Amino acid sequence: MCGIGGIIGPRPNRDWRSWAARTSYRGPDALDLWSDDHALLAHNRLSIIDLSTSANQPMASQNQRYIVVFNGEIFNFLELRAELETRGVVFKTHSDTEVLLEGYVIWGEAVLARLEGMFAFAIWDKATRQLFAARDHAGIKPFFYSCHRGVFVFGSEIKVVLESGLVPRDIRQDGIVEYLAYSYVPAPHTAFANIQCLEPGESIRFDLGRNQASNKRWWKLPVVDKPLSISFDEAKTELARLLSQSIRRRLISDVPLGAFLSGGVDSSVIVAEMASVSQKKVKTFAIGYRENAAYDESVYAEQVAAHLGVEHETIYPELGGADLDSYLDLIVNQFDQPYGNATVILTSILTRNVRDKVTVALVGDGGDELFGGYPRYWALGQQERFGPLVRRVRGPLLGLMRMLPETPKGNHVARRLRRFLTASDSDLGVAFEESTRLFPAQQLRELIQPVFEPQVARQGFLAGLFHEADGAALTRACYADQCSFLPYNLLEGADRMSMVNSFELRLPFLDRELMEFAAALPPEFKIRGRMQKRLLKEAYRDRLPDAVFNRPKRGFNPPVWHWLKANRSLLEPIAGPTSRLAQYIQPQVISGLLDRFDANMQDNSTQLWSLLVLERWLARQG
Repeated sequence: MCGIGGIIGPRPNRDWRSWAARTSYRGPDALDLWSDDHALLAHNRLSIIDLSTSANQPMASQNQRYIVVFNGEIFNFLELRAELETRGVVFKTHSDTEVLLEGYVIWGEAVLARLEGMFAFAIWDKATRQLFAARDHAGIKPFFYSCHRGVFVFGSEIKVVLESGLVPRDIRQDGIVEYLAYSYVPAPHTAFANIQCLEPGESIRFDLGRNQASNKRWWKLPVVDKPLSISFDEAKTELARLLSQSIRRRLISDVPLGAFLSGGVDSSVIVAEMASVSQKKVKTFAIGYRENAAYDESVYAEQVAAHLGVEHETIYPELGGADLDSYLDLIVNQFDQPYGNATVILTSILTRNVRDKVTVALVGDGGDELFGGYPRYWALGQQERFGPLVRRVRGPLLGLMRMLPETPKGNHVARRLRRFLTASDSDLGVAFEESTRLFPAQQLRELIQPVFEPQVARQGFLAGLFHEADGAALTRACYADQCSFLPYNLLEGADRMSMVNSFELRLPFLDRELMEFAAALPPEFKIRGRMQKRLLKEAYRDRLPDAVFNRPKRGFNPPVWHWLKANRSLLEPIAGPTSRLAQYIQPQVISGLLDRFDANMQDNSTQLWSLLVLERWLARQG
């Protein structure tokens, strides 16, 4: 797990080591550069596998033709190493980096199909003067780049590209509108006009001689025409096999390793598997809230920990105004573009507080998207099934819902029901998009300055993904989320706010074979009646306490409403006379949002938080 960067093409004479050190928090154990007249590659190393200096990067292939910089882990590197040894490769290290590099020497781009892991890497071919780079199938590890005026610049974070001094900082206006719609900027674009991001399962080849870059999708989540023909019991057995295999692979580490345990289904299943195979007592960690019981899951985590016999610790964050202010700055610093999910504060708190005990943790991200865990999936299924009936009663119900105040109880029932009813006469893809957005389309039209309305009209990113897939609404929604919300929101947040603390997160649910299996499951295996994540629950019901399966879903959500109520002055800049938001958003609409928040009529704290992040980010741009 590391930070990478590079420049292919002409570059000025400057202190490039200081440039590379800009993301030293991603890899505090070693900083090295490699360069020739045509290329510069930089690497900050966080040592996880093979802690020796011989495994440092940039690393040259045995034939000295190729140089690699690699961020991530190849979890099946031992199998690949054995296969390469039969081809005559004699390894000098015990690292997965060398396996990746020598695999590329033997198999070329086809090595990607053999990799099971999380990665972003770049390999420079000195003979052809070409750079080949790729991102893992799920989008766990980031890769940002710019091809501008004959120079290709790349890095693990946008700041690496910007601070090269070779790429203009021009803001991409469409990116701001996309952020207001989704609370993130979807790849391949960013908030900067001259910087792009590789999509999950995408590679790029840059030919310096031709000044030409070509992108290719090497993997994409399958669109399944027909679900698997498999019994429910067979599916339970196969799921348990695949997840056990994934977790075993992700336990390989030369540094201390643990897990984050919320007491929900996903993290509990992972810890159950870890406890059954680990030779050491598993260490688990959770977030708790002493004064916000509606958000506190620590009691459930403690029940699971006691049941499984693991060593458990709960972290209780106490955030005041100064802390929130610092975290806002941290988010702006680490994401380099607007990012509105406040949950990343919890990720930062956890990884920072446990870093002295473990360097790696397994987490349950992806379980909801693979197995149908979000409430919007159930609601979409009801619309698919009872659409005509819902449309007949939506008018009176919607009028009633608009009169009811929302309460910050952590489950957002009133807001979700209001959005469901509002979109219930729409195409299912549009209804799915509306249920997922930060600002629904109509509200965004009212919010945005009129000059940007054409950008709003062109939106439909999530609805388009929904209609790429076939089958039931649930199958389509899971597909769309795995191609959007998961990589561009959850995984971006997990990467930035763990790596800022030099910490590695591993995600067993995002094993490639497991994702392909889940994508092909019949929808009734995921949701039946009111039971969501049915297959996952039934596969592990006999290994965990009943409370894990019988309690309402809560999610890993922070008490943003309470934070902002207790620190109301933080919101003043978004409506003040010097607000940068005014160039994009109508000030009177922001005032209306604040009035409803102050009157406790609407829990729009997520929207207000996202506007606050955008205000901070715009201020940084000057």
